[in-house]
Amino acid sequence: MQEEEPAEAAEAAPAPPADYDEAEARGIELYQAGEYERAIRLFELATTLPGAGVDYRRTSNQGMIGSATAPPNPRGMERTRFATPEQKLIAQYNIACCYAAMRDSGRAVDVLRAYLNQVSDPLNQVNEMLVDADLEPIRAELRELREEQKARGAPPGLFGLKGVTNPLRALADQVQVKWKD
Repeated sequence: MQEEEPAEAAEAAPAPPADYDEAEARGIELYQAGEYERAIRLFELATTLPGAGVDYRRTSNQGMIGSATAPPNPRGMERTRFATPEQKLIAQYNIACCYAAMRDSGRAVDVLRAYLNQVSDPLNQVNEMLVDADLEPIRAELRELREEQKARGAPPGLFGLKGVTNPLRALADQVQVKWKD
């Protein structure tokens, strides 16, 4: 009887994920099951696993020599897979959703703020976050984050100086002309 118990325990523990997609799928399953801390660990692990990114590195100098227009020789090449920046951003967003579900608004907002610093249109992303049901527990904090992004995207002032306004803009407002920056 004692010998069977460790074997059963070993069978119950799943093998570690082999790639990004597998780790992400398991993390989502854990998130849906309410095991947020374990899901966070899997999403963090996913960023270090092979993903959709591919790189080739020459391992030997043998092969075709000569013309620059000749096709590369596949022999002597090593293929390496890695998580792409987009996949890492997805994992980061999923981690923020886990923190939000755990009602840890401070960590969730910190992760989302770092996420927004890496995307091309942060204000649009915050607007999408506001309608995401997974981030509902931190909706008030997301509204504050949206105001921060609006302020960051606003033109700084005359000649790029903060606090210095263009007197022509005020004049345009008086005569009801739409001003374009």
